[in-house]
Amino acid sequence: MALKPIYWLFAAVLVALGGVAGGGPAASAASETAPAEAARRDLHALLDEYWQFRLADDPQSRIALGLPVTRLPDPSEAHYREEGEAARRMLERLARIDEKVLPHEDWLSLEIAAWECRQAVAFQDHFWQSPPFTTGSLPLRGIHNALSQVLLRNRADLDNYLALVRQYPGVVRELRKNLDTGRAKGILVPKAMVDIVEPMIRSAIHKPEESPLWVADERLAGPRKENADVVAFQTELRRLITAEANPALTDLADAFAATRAAAPERVGLGQYPGGEAAYRALVRYHTTLDVTPEEIHTIGLAEVERIDARMAAVRARLGFTGTKADFHKMIRTDSRFLAKTPEEVGERLMAPMKRIEPLVSKYFLHVPKAPYGVKRLDPQLEGSTLTFGYYDLPTAEEPTGRYRFNGSTLSERPLISAAALIYHELIPGHHFQLNLQRENESIPAFRRLTYHTAFVEGWGEYASDLAGEMGLYSDPYDEYGRLGMDMFLSTRLVVDTGMNLMGWPRQKAIDYMLDHDLESATQITSETLRYSADRPAQALAYKTGSNKIRELRQRAERALGPKFDIRRFHDAVLGSGSMPLSVLEKHIDWWIGEEKKRG
Repeated sequence: MALKPIYWLFAAVLVALGGVAGGGPAASAASETAPAEAARRDLHALLDEYWQFRLADDPQSRIALGLPVTRLPDPSEAHYREEGEAARRMLERLARIDEKVLPHEDWLSLEIAAWECRQAVAFQDHFWQSPPFTTGSLPLRGIHNALSQVLLRNRADLDNYLALVRQYPGVVRELRKNLDTGRAKGILVPKAMVDIVEPMIRSAIHKPEESPLWVADERLAGPRKENADVVAFQTELRRLITAEANPALTDLADAFAATRAAAPERVGLGQYPGGEAAYRALVRYHTTLDVTPEEIHTIGLAEVERIDARMAAVRARLGFTGTKADFHKMIRTDSRFLAKTPEEVGERLMAPMKRIEPLVSKYFLHVPKAPYGVKRLDPQLEGSTLTFGYYDLPTAEEPTGRYRFNGSTLSERPLISAAALIYHELIPGHHFQLNLQRENESIPAFRRLTYHTAFVEGWGEYASDLAGEMGLYSDPYDEYGRLGMDMFLSTRLVVDTGMNLMGWPRQKAIDYMLDHDLESATQITSETLRYSADRPAQALAYKTGSNKIRELRQRAERALGPKFDIRRFHDAVLGSGSMPLSVLEKHIDWWIGEEKKRG
């Protein structure tokens, strides 16, 4: 699953606090004291006040909360710094709260909010090192998606929609200004990214009825019933698209295309002014731990060596006498591991779900209410999607959580890791974790809608590995596919740090991954662009997160001995929602203490 890019990182830090978890054990007493109640009151008021500032610029969170969308995100440096200053003030005020008297769930709220604010402050010097002109950071797609979900029930809603579309050209012009300033600072995305993103920008330039800003007739059923002046609305919307939005988009696309001549062939954040410092900050942000790229690189090398030995053992069990390269070539080309149609991809992904469903109750106390499934990506988006796919949370319009898979170039997408992938994405991975979090009304609303890459992706990878404990990789090829996925995430640790900090050329990273991974050259070429030019350090979160969850489980098993219950441990990890790994470690230590008190 892909989370918000760093450019928009702090537009959705906190959500309105809402009701506070009841029944949370007090930090130092069975019932709350007057100081504890005062601290809780101050914390709740402070978080709610801070969120009102954040919420104004986050259309997706407003839609999720059923609030009206009144303005589009502001991509300017001035607004970015305004957010950072608000975070700094928030930190100062949070520090005045006596955390020792807070109940545990309130303490978690404070810790999570403080961590997020520290990141916002830390990134104040790195605005220009995260340009919004990559497949993951370009904000236009997110804006288009938000506008497509704005409710249009009456004339007031139509007027509000037109007001939002009138803001749209200003957002595009601000992006153009950022492009020019970044270029003057010597920061341009690599040529390979220009070649992908320019068509993305131009794909929004259409005649009104085909524009992503247009409103289809089915969305206007409500206003038509109220005899609203829909004709006037559509006339003005046509004018705005034709006379204002399209010219602004064309200017941005032309200016972006013009950067190609000066754009670097090289990849990696470290090549830019201030790039190394920005990358180090990104490593801390995405891993949610105080670690260095050098430490991550060393861990990656050791993991690659360990997994390589395990994969060799499986090849031996299969009786394969050729080289590793021969075996991987077979996997990439053998028809057994390739789907012929997107429909077949969907079938192969759903088959492992039937195997895991009967075993869930032995490992989990709670399961989400939301149903799940798989669905192909929009084919028009597949060419600019630098991943296998992603998990889509349920919405009011689409109540099923789905893994959206890339159904293009199937001859280059071997499915030997299909089981490992779908256990990561659906059950017991993202679908479990994200929906248990969203459905859990016993935790504050801001924690139901806040996601940390290392926690979310770390759980997904831990879940995929857990399926092995559940006996679901009994087929040697499934086991090899699981090891291949682990290898893939481990090589990321090496090549992400290599390209962004150590000056590795992209081809060196491609060759390294081809030597170790099961993926095709096409997929690896796409992935390395993602790590080095789209979302540096984000790919480090998967393995780092799963390692930390596994470490905490082992700690709990040692501390609790026969009292350890795997279901209760999973409940402890998932029951309070996403959080930085540094906070999760403290939370699990607290939970171990509580478990020891149980009879």
